[in-house]
Amino acid sequence: MKYSVLILFLVTNASAKDFMIGAKDVRSNDPIQASTVGIFDPSPDGKTGSLCTGTLIRKDMAVTAAHCLSNPSTKPSIIFGSDLHSSSAPHRTVEAVAVNPKWKTHAGKGMDQGDIALVKFDGGLPKSYRPISTVSTDQEIQAGSTVTLAGYGISNAQTKTGAGKLRRAEVSILKNRPGKSEMILDQTHGRGACHGDSGGPAFLKRGRKMALAGLTNRGYPSTAPDDCAHQVVYTKLPSYRSWIQKSEKKLDKAPALSHRTAKTESHVSRAKNSRRKRV
Repeated sequence: MKYSVLILFLVTNASAKDFMIGAKDVRSNDPIQASTVGIFDPSPDGKTGSLCTGTLIRKDMAVTAAHCLSNPSTKPSIIFGSDLHSSSAPHRTVEAVAVNPKWKTHAGKGMDQGDIALVKFDGGLPKSYRPISTVSTDQEIQAGSTVTLAGYGISNAQTKTGAGKLRRAEVSILKNRPGKSEMILDQTHGRGACHGDSGGPAFLKRGRKMALAGLTNRGYPSTAPDDCAHQVVYTKLPSYRSWIQKSEKKLDKAPALSHRTAKTESHVSRAKNSRRKRV
């Protein structure tokens, strides 16, 4: 089975115009911005890189998709702010990474692929940023419920333009597929996640507050055009609760990464869809 991964590859010397498909700008006082971050993984030569989205679950840790961290020879950066193009956007260096072991054996193979990873960073959080609570059980994730998506991805799947500005969109959960750790969201109404939103959050409302329920995985179904206008698969966070807790302890003891990094300010500009396929 083939399908589109919602990662975004970046090159230099252009400007972004609009972002996440059919979405709204996230304002500075929006609690979504307080917990959503960009994750920039530079290429080995330091000239380009890939952009994904992540969510803060601790003051020094974010959760994202495993396929966003596929390059072991580089050192990713965490970027904060509603506009990653801004020269004042704070950056933090990723010090340690944990990728779910299931990803190595199940990537691209049907359901429940383990497409989830944790990144630990140094330097603390900028003012107004804070971790968000997480959904604790799968029972809270019900078909028909509305979830709020957020990410730094493109808005035009045809031209592959727009990346780096945080936006949000509301979509509904479809009837869960037979897998235990994934859910399908409906993007047939002109809004939803696209390339660059990989690893980004799906929030469920808890009264007046929000909780993290899942993270962006891949486009669905495999036969659909790569236009981000059909359906999307999200990894359900509660399914990996035990792994997250164990991995947090391991990352607290892990030595810092020592690979090369790159300046991100100049690279979060013109978006070029990688159109990666996993088999």
